[in-house]
Amino acid sequence: MSHGMGDERGRRTARVKPSTFDRKAEYERIGREREEASREADGIYLRDLLRTCGLCILSALLGLVPGAWAFHVTDPQLGRALLACGTMVTVGGIALTIHGAYRRGEERGDW
Repeated sequence: MSHGMGDERGRRTARVKPSTFDRKAEYERIGREREEASREADGIYLRDLLRTCGLCILSALLGLVPGAWAFHVTDPQLGRALLACGTMVTVGGIALTIHGAYRRGEERGDW
């Protein structure tokens, strides 16, 4: 058994003086860093959520234009085509928006 500056194999080991390392100050520093990182991540997440919601609403409004126009034309065949077009614009836009939000979340490591 070794006392002092070596281990059982005779290698020199370093000693850390307890007085030079302040655990409480280190834990407080780590806590501040984590809190700051958490606030930054929450801000990024909120901006992306608002962006996704805005794009979903925009897609719905863009799809409503041909959909509403479908009810104002006199030709039934054209009306069905416009209604289908409006539905595709709405569903396609929302699907692409949700997919993009999921992809960005994956890149950030949200889930």
